Amino acid sequence: MPTTRGLLIAGAGLVLLAGGVALGYRGLAVLGAVALLAVGAAVAWTTFRRPRAAEVRRAPDVVRTAPGATVRVRVAAAGGGAGLRLRERVAAGGGERLLDLAAVPGPAGVSAAYRVAPERRGVVELGPLRLERVDPFGLASSGAVCGTADRLLVHPRWEALRALPGGGATAPDGGLDNGRTGVLTFRSLRDYVPGDDTRRIHWRSSARRDRLQVREFSDTAETRLTVVLDDRAEGGPDLLDGAAEAAACVAATALGSGLPCALLLAGGASADERAGLPGVLDVLAAAPPAPGADLGAALRAARDRSGGGPVVLVSAALTAAELRALAALGGRGARPVAAVVGPGPWPEPESGVTLVTARTPAEFTAAWNEAPWTR
Repeated sequence: MPTTRGLLIAGAGLVLLAGGVALGYRGLAVLGAVALLAVGAAVAWTTFRRPRAAEVRRAPDVVRTAPGATVRVRVAAAGGGAGLRLRERVAAGGGERLLDLAAVPGPAGVSAAYRVAPERRGVVELGPLRLERVDPFGLASSGAVCGTADRLLVHPRWEALRALPGGGATAPDGGLDNGRTGVLTFRSLRDYVPGDDTRRIHWRSSARRDRLQVREFSDTAETRLTVVLDDRAEGGPDLLDGAAEAAACVAATALGSGLPCALLLAGGASADERAGLPGVLDVLAAAPPAPGADLGAALRAARDRSGGGPVVLVSAALTAAELRALAALGGRGARPVAAVVGPGPWPEPESGVTLVTARTPAEFTAAWNEAPWTR
């Protein structure tokens, strides 16, 4: 199809041809006809030599980076031939742009290199690549879309924290059972179901509730720190970025210390120590705002997966009711922690919850390091 230059020349040629014919100026008419023929010939040439879809390779295959870091990407289109222009689609943060790349001919096709330096957490899509052939005068072009889109995962910034919260579960007979590694420790009471060991029935609680209650135990070797990220992001994606950085600090500190750690998002995504630190950060990088997500369900899932270990809720904004819901987890294990990273207003402290507040991720690190368990 004609390029912008080709359309302008074709329009001018049409005007000259019409004017020359109307006014009887043969030279103007001939000049206009030549312009139209040139554009038509360019369209025919590029259509006949339209590039075929070719295999596209990008290196590195899987890219993880941090905000502000520069990533060099190499694109190779096998079988594309020489004399082509490469246009790469780069999409991030809800917008996209096309990069015009300088194609270097090679024995197997063409290649090009460019740099990407994302400024914030998220997913950057690279591609698909468009191969375009333009005539020597730039009057017409034809192209083909090749390959698929690859993802560049931009991890949130994080830094190691001084310490992490710990704790134990309160047994129904009184006292705090902190347990040792590998020891069965009381976790909670639940209703009796057929098949339960009758030796685990707690008779006093059964008498109070007028139904059989069974003690549940957990192996303290299987307790883990559970980080819940509130990704509802009602204040916008910038606030979610700050909360994601705070969650990354907690999870990375736990995994770097060899502690089991699980990450849960209110929107449903999750990862744990089996994925390693890169896998956990991948989930944080790809987390979009999830308006309407059920934070209460995420907290209940965190209670069940923690095995009595501490639960850390990270959010940009919490209500008093949500803080009370978090406090209710304390009866099932360690004292929970709420980290609110945002401009405020912040909720009032709630009994049974350790509250850490900060306006920015940098302030969060300082506030966390001054929390009671770090002293």
